[in-house]
Amino acid sequence: MRLGYISIASPFDRASWSGVPWYSHKEVKRRFPDTHVIDTPRLDKIVTRLAPLARAGILVSREPLVARLLSRHMDRQLEAIKPDAIVAVGAAHKLAYINPKWPVVYIADALFGSIIDYYDQYKRLNTRTRRVGNAMQCSMVDRCNMLMMTSEWGRASAARTYGIADDRLMTAPYGANLEADPGFQPPVVGGPLKLLFAGYAWDRKGGPLALDIWRELRRRTNDAELHIVGCRPPEASGLEGVHVHGLLKKSDPADYRRFVQLFAESSFFLMPSRQEAFGLVYCETAAFGRPAVAISTGGVPTIVKDGETGLLLPPASPTSAYADRILATWSDDAAYAALCHAARADYEQRLNWGAWGDSLERALQRIAAD
Repeated sequence: MRLGYISIASPFDRASWSGVPWYSHKEVKRRFPDTHVIDTPRLDKIVTRLAPLARAGILVSREPLVARLLSRHMDRQLEAIKPDAIVAVGAAHKLAYINPKWPVVYIADALFGSIIDYYDQYKRLNTRTRRVGNAMQCSMVDRCNMLMMTSEWGRASAARTYGIADDRLMTAPYGANLEADPGFQPPVVGGPLKLLFAGYAWDRKGGPLALDIWRELRRRTNDAELHIVGCRPPEASGLEGVHVHGLLKKSDPADYRRFVQLFAESSFFLMPSRQEAFGLVYCETAAFGRPAVAISTGGVPTIVKDGETGLLLPPASPTSAYADRILATWSDDAAYAALCHAARADYEQRLNWGAWGDSLERALQRIAAD
């Protein structure tokens, strides 16, 4: 089968869009060697540079002029490639107005109508942007033969908001963005309780709450540690027991080794995001066989199973509730070991790119049979 591959950002840059284009394209190409990328790096850079206009209520990627320009570029390349189908990853603005003759499998964590009232960053969008954005999303949805949503939340919201029939929807989580399987290393027991936080957006990812949870655990245990990766929040600087590692690039061998080491030495991964349509790092946590502690919101419950592979708490839970559950689990060796092994098993069975590729193959087989 000949495929055209389109993504929201370049699949040739491992760092783009949290690595999803890189890893998804790698899996698609492995299964379907006759895959051709339609890349738009220059246009993507322009859209990215103008993205801050969202603070003023304008979403450049959802401007009809931009979308039509991108769609014309897509159509020219598609005519040259003549694929049997298109695999598109989070690129609604590139697909909205393409020629409908091409079968499309669209992959996303959420659709426009699902995120604009969920993420704080989109709540300022003006009425016009919401109207044209939804119109564009409807146009794109009409052109898709199958939509693969990364979570049950994304799937249910897509069905409810856009009236998509169940036979055009699938739930298929992304995989852990790791170059190699890190293997399962049993956690060190009997030492200090080590929490790991990894995220760029400190506030949205629940960094302040994570710091408060660490403080409560530190008060109760005297030796709890918090390791922070991805950012350098000023309020975490200079605190005994808090270790700020900053940005670690997976493309840098030394940084990647440090990243792996921090996960392997951690007791729990703690990232209580307030808004999270999916959360790739929870998949990575499972790959290392560590329980994730998170808020039950958005797509997170599809990845983290409360009491089975991690701990999920309601959004309004107080700091003490997190501390109670973490310590209750940590103090029960058998319960803690069960969480670790179940998390690793979930990675092996569900939360890897091979499993995602299996779902993609089923989606392509279904549209080929239509």
